[in-house]
Amino acid sequence: MTDFATRLTQRMIRFGPLCAGIDPSAATLAKCGLPDSAEGAFEFGKLIMQSANFEIAVVKPQSAFFERFGSAGVKAIEELAAIARSKELPVLLDVKRGDIDSTADAYAHAYFHPSSPIRVDAITLSPYLGVKALKSSFELAAKHGCGIFVVVRSSNPEGEALQTARMADGRMVWETMSAEISEFNQQLNGNATGTIGAVVGATCTDAGPVVAALPHSFILSPGIGAQGATIDDCRVRMATARGRILPNVSRELIAGGTTADAIGATIRRLNQDARALLA
Repeated sequence: MTDFATRLTQRMIRFGPLCAGIDPSAATLAKCGLPDSAEGAFEFGKLIMQSANFEIAVVKPQSAFFERFGSAGVKAIEELAAIARSKELPVLLDVKRGDIDSTADAYAHAYFHPSSPIRVDAITLSPYLGVKALKSSFELAAKHGCGIFVVVRSSNPEGEALQTARMADGRMVWETMSAEISEFNQQLNGNATGTIGAVVGATCTDAGPVVAALPHSFILSPGIGAQGATIDDCRVRMATARGRILPNVSRELIAGGTTADAIGATIRRLNQDARALLA
C-alpha cells in the first residue's frame, strides 16, 4: 500500500489542497433539511463527498458530531469511510485522541488496522500527555501507511496561553512539540514530508515560525470561514509551508447553498483559491 504522505501529495497536486470538513451539527443538518440523527449525519457526509465528485484532497469528519448518536453514529462513520475508500478519497478523522502505552496502541489499532471496521487514513491526536507518549501511535500509523496530525497551535484563542507557555529551557510549548514531531518524522521518513502532520490554526498570527519549525509535516489549518481566517491568511502566514498546507473548511461549505450543485460550486471555488498554497 502506498504511504499516506504519497497518497495525499498526489491528490493535492491533482485536485487541490482543500480539506473538506464534515461537521453534521444539529444546526447544519437543519439547514440542509436533514434529520438530527445518525441517518441525517450519514446523508450529510455523503452529500459533501458526492458534491465534490470525490475530487478533493481529503475529507475530515468530526467524530463528535457522529458519536453523539451512539453506536449508530459510529456506524455512520464506518459507512462513510467505506464509501470514501471505494473512491480512493482519504479520510482524516478528527478525534483528538491521545494516551499512553497499551491504550494508545488500542486507539491506533481501531483507526489504522486493516481489519478494523472504522479504519481511516489519518487521525488527529492531542499531545497533552506528551508527544513522546505518542511514539507507538506514530509507528503503527507508519506501519499501516496512515498519517497523524498532532494539535500544535490550535485556532481557538483559549489554547494560546498553554501552547505559548515557556518551558524550563526557555522554549515555548509549541516549540518543544514541533522539535519532537520533526525528530520522529526524520526517524520514520528521513527528510521527506512524513507520517506526522500538525494542526496549526489559520487564525494564529505566529503561524509562520510554527510551520517553519515543522519542515517535514503536512499542516492541517482550521479556522477558515466561521472563525474569521481566510485561505489567503494561510498563504501569507505559512509561506514556508507551501505545498504542505491543508486549509480546512467546514461550515463555509454550505454558505452558498445546500444543494449538491451549490456545495460543489463552493468546493471548486475554494479549491481554486487553495491552489495558491501549492506554489
